Amino acid sequence: MHRPIPQHAARADDARALPGARISCSRTTGRAAESCGNSLPDAVDAGRPWRWRVAVVATTLGVAVGLGGCVMAPKDPSGAGEPAATAESLGDADEVELRARREALLKANEPYRPTSLPSLSLTPPVLYELLAAEIAAQRQQLSTAYSSYSSLAAQTRDARLARRATEIALNGRAFEQALTSARLWSELDPMSDEPKQAIEALLLATNRLAEAEPALSRRMAAARKNQQIDDFYSQLQRTLVRIEDRKGGWAMLRRLSADDLERLSARRARAAVAEAAGDRQAAADEALAAHEMAPRDPAMAIQAARLLQELPDNGTARATRLLDDFVRKHPDDQSARLALGRIYLLSRQTGAARATFDAALQRTPNDPALLYLAAQGAYQAKDLDGARRHLNKYTALPTTVERDNAPAWVFLGQIAEDQNQPVEAIDYLKRVEGGELYLSALVRRAMLMARGGDYDGASKLIEATPARNQQEQTALISARAGILREAQRYPEAFDVLDQALARAPDNPDLLYDHAMAAEKVERLDTLEKSLRHLISLRPENAHAYNALGYTLADRNQRLPEALALIKKANELAPDDAQIIDSLGWVHFRLGNTEEALVHLRRAYAMKPDVEVAAHLGEVLWQSGARDEAMKVWREASGREPKNEVLRGTLARLNISL
Repeated sequence: MHRPIPQHAARADDARALPGARISCSRTTGRAAESCGNSLPDAVDAGRPWRWRVAVVATTLGVAVGLGGCVMAPKDPSGAGEPAATAESLGDADEVELRARREALLKANEPYRPTSLPSLSLTPPVLYELLAAEIAAQRQQLSTAYSSYSSLAAQTRDARLARRATEIALNGRAFEQALTSARLWSELDPMSDEPKQAIEALLLATNRLAEAEPALSRRMAAARKNQQIDDFYSQLQRTLVRIEDRKGGWAMLRRLSADDLERLSARRARAAVAEAAGDRQAAADEALAAHEMAPRDPAMAIQAARLLQELPDNGTARATRLLDDFVRKHPDDQSARLALGRIYLLSRQTGAARATFDAALQRTPNDPALLYLAAQGAYQAKDLDGARRHLNKYTALPTTVERDNAPAWVFLGQIAEDQNQPVEAIDYLKRVEGGELYLSALVRRAMLMARGGDYDGASKLIEATPARNQQEQTALISARAGILREAQRYPEAFDVLDQALARAPDNPDLLYDHAMAAEKVERLDTLEKSLRHLISLRPENAHAYNALGYTLADRNQRLPEALALIKKANELAPDDAQIIDSLGWVHFRLGNTEEALVHLRRAYAMKPDVEVAAHLGEVLWQSGARDEAMKVWREASGREPKNEVLRGTLARLNISL
């Protein structure tokens, strides 16, 4: 049964689909303030006397809040002025308010001084309410804090309190309430640009583009008058690439920037926003225009090449020519040279990629990013020893060289696996001691242990690993089932996944694994049900179509439907070796031997997997190329002599190696 390769999901800026590319393991991290749409969360802090709360703020937090002639402190020791969520836990939507807060509310970390202040005395009731509001903010009782500050701002007409109310609402990602208090802030301090910028960002974040456009147009005119138009475009770009209505944002930016097409900052913004909106052709055109304006700027050349590469109709060739020309004119620029090498890797121009990286290594032999890419190039060329040399040099760099060794240990583990050295692979994976790759490396260790017969050790390793979130729990469940499959305890593996799926019926990972387990116990109706449910949830999941199509083809059932399913998978993932193997196998079942061989040879050249070797060998055998078939089978058997698919194929054909 064909499964996606889980070990290596490459970064966008690395060579995609290359083993050894840095794994991107998304982690679900808790937030200090839960996302709640347009309402603020409120936690009741029971058992704490009111006067105790005031004393804490007054004596230990040192909050310096005043009215009349005093100034609100920009920060306090507890960090209340900082975002509730860390950058690690932020998604695209969260970054809208984070940008708004940083750029509009905490400009240069300077204390906010409104242009006018109300003539008020700091009375005890007002002081108490201020302190209580700040305690609520410290304890993440954001609804209480917001209500108090916004009420005080309305009563006192103090712009600083409206600003603080806006900040607290943004901390809770309550854009509507933030917009309300920002409008009051602007009303109380009409001469300041800060509340106006906050309102603009919030209008965009809440998809009020028609309302935001006139305000942006006015600020654009002011920025032009003050010779700050480039800063304006930079700020607007950062906001528009993150709003929900990105197509609307792109249309608005085209209108706003129509008179600035000769300005580099406008072209850069247009390229980024067009890309975010999914208009790839426009994004490439804008980036090319920016490159022509700044032909010596490597960032412009790299951006233009990256966007060209995404285009059909010779996009990769155009990107390669652009960067190659830039590198010839600017041979000392390493960033463009590395970008060119990445394009060669992605387009599988292995020789050109390795030559590019070798030339770069002569200039900077200890560059960790370059060493890693050179290892990928060597791996793609099937030079495993060369890849290992680059990675060993990478991991041996001095500790003063900033890098993460974990991807290199995982990559070295993959190379050891490919060289049939499972003990060495396990040793490399053990060196991943934390970080994003820790769990995936641990799971891979367990699977290698199970494959080597140490089922108890593998099970203990998984069972001793705590899950920090639902995603990790799913990964550990799948690992337990995988170990049981390696032990050929198929009914137990199915039961583990069946019980897990009953608790989370829409979990895509569990659905896929459940289908694979069902196939092993001949529950084909369950397999099809799980895969079709997965397709309904994730219609872009190529491996779901492939698994269902391959299962039908392997059993000589509903072959036209199997072909259609695998073709769909191939459209979604045209360079996936396992899917190409399935395409060859279904053509073999349909009697199209020559076409089957074309696909199977390509799949085996891309990834010499043992299951692919079993299929290729069988088709070669049936077509009369028996010496070649024996050679392919012997190579595969040397790597995995106990592989079920290979052993089953040889037994069915009554062949002894």
